[in-house]
Amino acid sequence: MRKSSIHKIEIIPAQIQLTEPFVISKGALTHARITIIKIYNTDGTYGVGECCPFRSIHGETQTGTVAFAKDLAAAMIGLDPRQIHQHVALMDKMIVGNASVKCAFDMALYDLVAKMDEKPLYVMLNGDRSKKIYTDNTVSLLTKEKMAEKAVKFKEMGFPVLKVKLGERGYKKDVERMEAIRDAVGYDLPLRIDANQGWNYIDALRALQGMKDLNIEHCEEPVQAGNIVDQARLTALSPMPIMADESVFNHKDAYKVLSQQAAHMINIKLGKTGGICNGMKLAGLAEAADVYCQVGSFSESKVGMSALLHFSMAWDNILFHDMDSPLMHSEDPVIGGLTYHKDWELTVDGTPGHGADFDPAFLKRFEIITVH
Repeated sequence: MRKSSIHKIEIIPAQIQLTEPFVISKGALTHARITIIKIYNTDGTYGVGECCPFRSIHGETQTGTVAFAKDLAAAMIGLDPRQIHQHVALMDKMIVGNASVKCAFDMALYDLVAKMDEKPLYVMLNGDRSKKIYTDNTVSLLTKEKMAEKAVKFKEMGFPVLKVKLGERGYKKDVERMEAIRDAVGYDLPLRIDANQGWNYIDALRALQGMKDLNIEHCEEPVQAGNIVDQARLTALSPMPIMADESVFNHKDAYKVLSQQAAHMINIKLGKTGGICNGMKLAGLAEAADVYCQVGSFSESKVGMSALLHFSMAWDNILFHDMDSPLMHSEDPVIGGLTYHKDWELTVDGTPGHGADFDPAFLKRFEIITVH
């Protein structure tokens, strides 16, 4: 194995307009504002990562990720890219929190090292490419009529399961939304719901009880993240499984939530864990606790979703996949990577790394900050 070192790092703040506003209980999103990281080896081989920070979830902004990325990049120049665990420890030492920007570096490092070893990322992670993986599609928070119309459209497009955004204050309208959607699509199509912390405990309990006959697979983050007392009370009384999302960023959070029986399942997002390295710890802890997981997205492109797909292939306890964010983009700026099939199965080929890269023509539209 020849010796290698990090030669330069490129930081590229970019944005992709969405086809229409994406609305959740915390507000509407019109653009995916992503920060792209490219880490180069001395021989010119490079790995690509990205992050899409949400101010209301990460407490991060694109401007902030770029500022921190400059510091992280300067600290990594000259280091061996294979020492990923050491790089993750270095990032944690330098900057508290800020999982989103750390994810972009982590993702780029894994992509680079897998390319150096001429292996697909799932092989590096001891994954199984034969695992059958299908994505849902998400109905954003609108009027019940518009949400039912969207749900019918997605059903006609062949999606095997739908995720529905809820969490408006006052639970009755959310129950009416789900009743309208269920009436529109029938009872055979699986539905999942996500309140994004929008309810208080009483409204959450009433909402879930009001939906108990609507054949809902699970509910994500019904109450405020960090309110572990109400999370545990609701988990004990809920007629459907509760999935922790914003309340679990990493394996340490998962230990707290699971030990307090404050969720049945966990939604893993690389943008919350800080990347694949810590994501593996979280998935491993969940596996040891016999807890099923979902993998999800913020508004990443196919670069982030390709890395996430390779990650999922390494874990049998990851059963649910919310990987529809590139489908909301008005353009696809990515070459290679995962394939969305007509039945919404997701696959990757044997390309080294995670297999995805940004089109150079897309990158030319944005500033490229180079750190040597």
